[in-house]
Amino acid sequence: MNNLTAREKGFMYVITLLIIVVLAYFFGIRTLNKKYEEYKVELQTLQDRKAYLDQLRENNASMASEIEILKSSCVDLELSFIDKLETDCIEQYLLKTFETAGCPFLVSIGAADQGMSPVTYPDGTPANESLSCLQIEVVYSSTDGYTVTQYNRTPDQTRGSKTNVAETIADLAGKMGQGEYAKRRGYNEFLTALKKINADNTDCIKVSNIKVEESNGALTLTATIDFYGVNLVNRLSVDERTDAYTFWTGHTNVDTKGGFVGFPYVCDNKNSLWYGISNNEIDPNLGKPFAAYWASALFKLQYDEAGEDLKTLINFEGETTPTPTPTPAAT
Repeated sequence: MNNLTAREKGFMYVITLLIIVVLAYFFGIRTLNKKYEEYKVELQTLQDRKAYLDQLRENNASMASEIEILKSSCVDLELSFIDKLETDCIEQYLLKTFETAGCPFLVSIGAADQGMSPVTYPDGTPANESLSCLQIEVVYSSTDGYTVTQYNRTPDQTRGSKTNVAETIADLAGKMGQGEYAKRRGYNEFLTALKKINADNTDCIKVSNIKVEESNGALTLTATIDFYGVNLVNRLSVDERTDAYTFWTGHTNVDTKGGFVGFPYVCDNKNSLWYGISNNEIDPNLGKPFAAYWASALFKLQYDEAGEDLKTLINFEGETTPTPTPTPAAT
């Protein structure tokens, strides 16, 4: 090396430097460039993954919002039906509504379950959920515009009344066809009650049929009312309604020791609130469920005595011609 000239030594230094540069490129810069490209690809992959996850998160939030909207729709749909169809609650709700509207003279009330079509899924398989319908038929009577009326014990003509029964009957007998008894009431009140019932829950209470017939000077008013419910397997909602047709709001702890179901021709049970009073339907030809038993009998007596002439004394649009005060029936 010492024998090399300065020129040769310089050339060797240059060669050595080039080798070092080449080695540095192959083992340093080139390797770093390759790593850089790999890192760029990995970065792009991570950025794409992040964009996907961000989009997925947004979709999840949107889907969660849509799920809540669907749940809310399901809850609204569930609550559009009555949770439990309790016949006793529904009947007492109807009777109270008619009574409040001024139509208290009930003739009969009956309930029947209606068969509903099964629910099927789009693939044709039957669903576990089902629709139910309880149909109530009520029959009421209007007054006849002449006969004295009686509702429950008003006026009270039982032995436990505060006023003398004979005097009460004598006083009322003279009012046959007069004042409040001269107007036939019940029809407008019947319709008022039905309108309220139909408006109480437009989703699941439907007045499906109304019939009006003339009967012995009064009107027989019949209505069919449908109550819809649904039987669900996995219910989302909790029905917290306190409407009268969903739970019992009538009297409780009623004393029934004097009898409660059925009514004999003459009540002789001293424990009964009806002790000493006769049934309205002693004469099946009378057909006046709105009237006191003696008033029905008195009307029939007057009719039998007056015959066709009595018909001309009664105008069922509300006007009456004064009639002589009749002699009250024996009590």
